[in-house]
Amino acid sequence: MFVVVKSFNIFSASHSLFLFFKIKKNVLRKICLFVFLFVLFLNWGYSQIIKKTLELTVCESSNDSLDLANIHQYFVDSLGYYFFSSLTDSLMQESDEIEFVGFELYDEWDSLQIHYPRFDFKTKMDTSYLPLVCTTAPYFHPVQGVITSSFGWRRSRFHYGIDLNLNTGDTVYNAFRGVVRVTKRSKSYGNVVVVRHDNGLETLYAHLHRIHVSSGDTINEGQSIGLGGNTGRSRGSHLHFEIRYLGAAICPLNIIDFKEYKLVSDTLAISKNTFDYLNKISSVQADSKNAKWIVVRRGDTLSHLASRHRTSVRNIQQINRLKGTMIREGQRLRVH
Repeated sequence: MFVVVKSFNIFSASHSLFLFFKIKKNVLRKICLFVFLFVLFLNWGYSQIIKKTLELTVCESSNDSLDLANIHQYFVDSLGYYFFSSLTDSLMQESDEIEFVGFELYDEWDSLQIHYPRFDFKTKMDTSYLPLVCTTAPYFHPVQGVITSSFGWRRSRFHYGIDLNLNTGDTVYNAFRGVVRVTKRSKSYGNVVVVRHDNGLETLYAHLHRIHVSSGDTINEGQSIGLGGNTGRSRGSHLHFEIRYLGAAICPLNIIDFKEYKLVSDTLAISKNTFDYLNKISSVQADSKNAKWIVVRRGDTLSHLASRHRTSVRNIQQINRLKGTMIREGQRLRVH
């Protein structure tokens, strides 16, 4: 009896040990299978995200890239994989889309006043970078005419734009995508159109013979805004073209290559130095308050005027920007 019991105990122990290892082996198999499937799933998900990311591109300028997405990365310690948790809506758009914020720069919309109230750029301490175009919103040259008068001083007045030669009836095109803000007739500008663009700039087209758009119209680049002419204070048919930012004029030559009919750069850097000319204008205006002006009478010469007002011929020439000694009766000159 004792022997039977002992053999039974040995058999029970052996059987229990066999079952233990069998169960443990199955559990290990299941754990290994789970880990293997989990790794396959992670690899598949990772490859899909990378594929999706590589298919997305960002519309960027030739000089400056726009950071359109804020991508957060998370690290899985046990496997060492990096995952992109989220992509912003801007990256999920097509690659040729840029969200311009031009209209957000302006506090008001005025369809009557030609010039928006000018921002005081003396207080601007940083440099802003303004994207001008992207694939779906390119630049279009207003008119392919030569420059007849540039940006800057013209006699005793400052010329806030450039003049482009054209014939009356030539089509004038919109430069950038935007919305027409002003269409009116002005004493100085004649028939004039002002367009506020998606990129934050405003362009002005003056001396038009006819206007083809209305205030509030959404227009694309290359769309006709009117026909060139000779209306307003103008001597001969031409287009007076201005570019302004927050009411302040910018020299168009800094933005556009008028020989190649294209932009100088896809991105515009704006700082207070961009508007240095305003300081010079203020200085001239302050100086002119103490200036002495005379009207040329019959028989007057520069020598007579210089002697009469105790100055020099050279000084009169310089302050009046005279290239020679010829003056005419009725001409207004500054002598001090």
